[in-house]
Amino acid sequence: MDQSRYKHITQKEVADKAGVSLSAVSRAFTPGASVSEKTRKKIEAAANELGYKTNILAQSLMTNRTRLMGVISSNFENPAFIEVLDLITKELQSRGYRSLIENLTTESKPEDVLERLLQYRVDGVLFLSSVLPTIFAEVCEKAKLPAAIMFGRSSHSDSINTVTADNYNGGKMAIELLIDRGYKKIAFLGGPMNATTTIDRKQSAIETLKAHKLKLVAIEHCETYSYEAGKQKALELLEQNPSLEAIFCGDDILAIATLDTARELGKKCPEDFGVLGFNDMSMASWNAYNLTTIKQPIKEMVTAAVDIIIKRIEEPNLPTETRLLPCKLIERGTLKTSQKHTS
Repeated sequence: MDQSRYKHITQKEVADKAGVSLSAVSRAFTPGASVSEKTRKKIEAAANELGYKTNILAQSLMTNRTRLMGVISSNFENPAFIEVLDLITKELQSRGYRSLIENLTTESKPEDVLERLLQYRVDGVLFLSSVLPTIFAEVCEKAKLPAAIMFGRSSHSDSINTVTADNYNGGKMAIELLIDRGYKKIAFLGGPMNATTTIDRKQSAIETLKAHKLKLVAIEHCETYSYEAGKQKALELLEQNPSLEAIFCGDDILAIATLDTARELGKKCPEDFGVLGFNDMSMASWNAYNLTTIKQPIKEMVTAAVDIIIKRIEEPNLPTETRLLPCKLIERGTLKTSQKHTS
């Protein structure tokens, strides 16, 4: 095999080819450094001819910036997070950053996951989780590392920036829609009990129903926002509550699991009962599900989170910021029509 094509061309080779000093080549490939236009063109011509590529690792030693962004997620079981990661990597690439992704599993220690990112000298960290381990906030604060959490809240508001959907009003919107459609016997199927998304959506459901002199007839929590966990708990809800009229699911993947479980039990939606999700992931619009749901503004959340971190990389003294973005109702076919519109 010809190994020559794998050879890394050095800046010295470019300097020799262009007939300039090594320091001139270094300046030409350092953003913001001073070099004359004539010299720059000579260097660029030589670099193109030789096939030279900038050594980002070497450059980071001079600038003290790696342009690497750490991304930590614990929700790879949920297809919605693959969609989120797609948006994040694209947004980072458009801003000249690369992502270093870590999967926070039940077997991994949070401090070890963060330590691996710190070893790569990431410029910032984005957490995709509704539950933020305390150690993350403490380590980021100690390292003076710009960080933000999407989807959840941090009790360490002085060190972790937050970008999240307005889960409380999203939950209120969901319950008001169910009541408008004539549902009274409503259950809640949520994610982990300690997830801030679950807490906010459930509490909103409870308080909105109370304002209408109603209450949740059943509450179930899944250990994870996953299809398998959703199927297990949906089965329990449907078998133990035969008079149930509707289920407000705290995530689309749980709603999709509920619809599949209902089919297996011979139940039809919305004829036998209604299902309402939260998120508006791609699968929600599939003909097999046609799920009515509360849409999180994911694209806007991603843009905001990346923007917040990069601004704090560039201006470390900026104060911590929280952005709460509004949700939107997406009506499809898993609820019966409004009582107000029937004769």
